[in-house]
Amino acid sequence: MAYTRAHALLFLAPLLLIVLLMYGMMAWTVAVSMDDWVGMAPVWKFHGLGNFRTLLGGALRERLFTSLRNNLIWLVVFIAPTASLGLFLAYGLDLVGRAERVLRPLFLYPIALSFVVTGTLWAWMYDPDAGVINNLLRMIGLGRWAQPWIADPGLATFCLIGAAVWQYTGFAMTLYLAAIRDMPREIFEAARVDGASDVQTFRHVVIPNVGHATMIVVAMLILVTLKVFDLVWVMTFGGPGISTEVLPFFMFVATFRQQFIGIGAAISVLILILAVAVVVPYAWWSMRRLQA
Repeated sequence: MAYTRAHALLFLAPLLLIVLLMYGMMAWTVAVSMDDWVGMAPVWKFHGLGNFRTLLGGALRERLFTSLRNNLIWLVVFIAPTASLGLFLAYGLDLVGRAERVLRPLFLYPIALSFVVTGTLWAWMYDPDAGVINNLLRMIGLGRWAQPWIADPGLATFCLIGAAVWQYTGFAMTLYLAAIRDMPREIFEAARVDGASDVQTFRHVVIPNVGHATMIVVAMLILVTLKVFDLVWVMTFGGPGISTEVLPFFMFVATFRQQFIGIGAAISVLILILAVAVVVPYAWWSMRRLQA
């Protein structure tokens, strides 16, 4: 059977509809961000850039910049440890042979959990009185290191990031393991013949050859940091105060709790701008580096 252009359009039609719907919703959000819409009933009252002025220079400026700062902290603190641990674990699993069948599910299990379950689990572990972490520190004689953890404004964001690293390390490990297994075995055999240790093989053979996997891992983790919401909601609800709020959480509160629909849409537009500002240059740099 000969396939024609009509067949191709027929198969692509569902995808094209989804893409059109996505861009249509983005255009609708931009339109709402320029309206003075308060309350859940539609109010089409053009407000121009008033919502953005309120966010950037008005009463909500401190809250916006706190949320933006926390998103940037997530970008810096979450991505590098998650990707690095994933790569180390992937290389370790490649070395252990048959034991991989037992160990791999242990590291993959957190991926199957929702952020709600992860947040509940880690909130209990961080509990100052009944939590596992503080009780373990007291049991081994390090009770002076016990902390209020997520009740401390200076530590809470990093505690949330720690929970996210635990959940997403297995995701990074899976992609890196696939990249390592895709490498020709002759490369590893040649390294062993030359007397390279496992550490030297990792440094000089594995790392230079998993750049394509790193590009995907980092890009996906960037998107995770820009849309993180569940962990903040479950573990701290943005507190103490607003110290752990991120842009998606701020957007949700402004839109559905306070019913400032125009303000919430403006925050979502700022999230989109931030995503483009981070992802596009990174993708361009990564593609240039891979092609070099």
